[in-house]
Amino acid sequence: MKRKPKDSRYFKDLISHWGGKEGFRVEYKSSRSKLSKDIWETVSSFSNEGGGLILLGYEERGTRYILKGVENAKQMLDDFSSTIGQKFNYCPRVDAEILTVNGKDVIAIEIKKAPKNLKPIYIKDLGPLNGGFKRVGASDIRLTDEDIRRYYMERTGTLDSQPVKGTSLKDIDTNTIRRYKNLRKLLEPEAPEIDYNDIELLMAYSLLANESETLTVAGLILFGTESAIKRYFPAARLDIIRIKGMKWGKDRAPFLTRDLKGNLLSLRSMALDFLDRFFLIPFHSNERGDRVDENAHRKALRESLTNLLMHQNYHHSRPAQIIIYNDRVDFYNPGYSLKDPSLFKSPGSELRNPLIAAVFYDINWAETKGTGLKTTMEALESEGYSLPIFNNDTRNDIFTLTLPHPAVGVTPHVTEQVTEQVTEQVTDIMDRNALIIEFCQEPRKLKEIMKYVDLKHRPHFIENVMNPLLKSEMIRRTIPDKPKSRFQKYVAVKEESEKDISSDNA
Repeated sequence: MKRKPKDSRYFKDLISHWGGKEGFRVEYKSSRSKLSKDIWETVSSFSNEGGGLILLGYEERGTRYILKGVENAKQMLDDFSSTIGQKFNYCPRVDAEILTVNGKDVIAIEIKKAPKNLKPIYIKDLGPLNGGFKRVGASDIRLTDEDIRRYYMERTGTLDSQPVKGTSLKDIDTNTIRRYKNLRKLLEPEAPEIDYNDIELLMAYSLLANESETLTVAGLILFGTESAIKRYFPAARLDIIRIKGMKWGKDRAPFLTRDLKGNLLSLRSMALDFLDRFFLIPFHSNERGDRVDENAHRKALRESLTNLLMHQNYHHSRPAQIIIYNDRVDFYNPGYSLKDPSLFKSPGSELRNPLIAAVFYDINWAETKGTGLKTTMEALESEGYSLPIFNNDTRNDIFTLTLPHPAVGVTPHVTEQVTEQVTEQVTDIMDRNALIIEFCQEPRKLKEIMKYVDLKHRPHFIENVMNPLLKSEMIRRTIPDKPKSRFQKYVAVKEESEKDISSDNA
């Protein structure tokens, strides 16, 4: 047990910092005359997760914890100190002190987060499955096989630095590497990696294992061919699903879906292209009344997508999903957030995939100081949009970000409430635009498009549907010099390789 002298002020400040009530980082226990048997489970869970504070001398009554104090506090603290070193596979890092609160002795024990190379911390006599725990809300939950596997993998490095046995340079998509260099060159023309050959580029970003031709997880996920990624990571895809309504049930069949596959550089571009089809409504206008497509909500969509791809656990058995409802967009990330969502407004991040993040940073898809969500939420607040809602499900290893749809209008600020009728009208327009773009993957005549979306008034259709799509460059004319040609057709604009560089750090 590691102990440093701490005065009572330190622990009182610590109690105040953790909120003074039981939860993810605080555990109250009675332990009046002896140590509670389940104290070791809490030590394990705090060590394996983000650390926490155990307070001895409090009795639970309903939802409250009543100060009772402990008897012979010095002897109990000595028992804890002498036992902990022998109790676990590795001795947890702790600081402990006796405090006097309202004339009664309590014991405060601060558990530090264990280093990755020592996890999982478990009760030695029970083994990792029965004696290892993680913190879920205010409960200590036994580790699963998947948890233990992840901890052992992280001992030898990060999840994305693991070698993928059987891979080689043949599994690299050279076109993607060329595209990456083009993206990099646009941002930093003198960057040295622009002139690297494929092997040198992969080595520069630590995407080859042990200077061999074996790819790391990051190397394959970032630059691999679709067939190779599918072979080694069959669940590594992104499902985008549009649900008509506000919940997904048996009477709510998916309206339009796409299962996107491939490496991350291609996947992000395809996903942005698909999401744009649902957000072509001018939510905002400037002082002159001109349409302004860019706003904090659209930036938040990009940031949410980037985080989904950059932070997920690619060893997970579930794919990532983006589900578009009438009132919100849900981003389902396989892999819980390593950073506590309550701290998202503060800078800094805990990276599950630092190698993937390094590549994203260098093409401006992510911010280097972990401030992406912070600046996104600040922008949403300043423009009057609803803030995202987070659900960090550590039990099932899933992180969900819910981004509410903004209110629709052409005023500088978004109203706080939108009626269901307006919401339905807006989503109908978004769906119609998305359907037209899907239909126009092959060149189509105007009559064909009108029939497909069941609209009959030609002037209205041209003015209010086709012209905004043309202006948004989501579709184009096949004969641009002769707009009224009887041979005129319309086709969806294909994604260009440099289109998705974001000037706002995505």
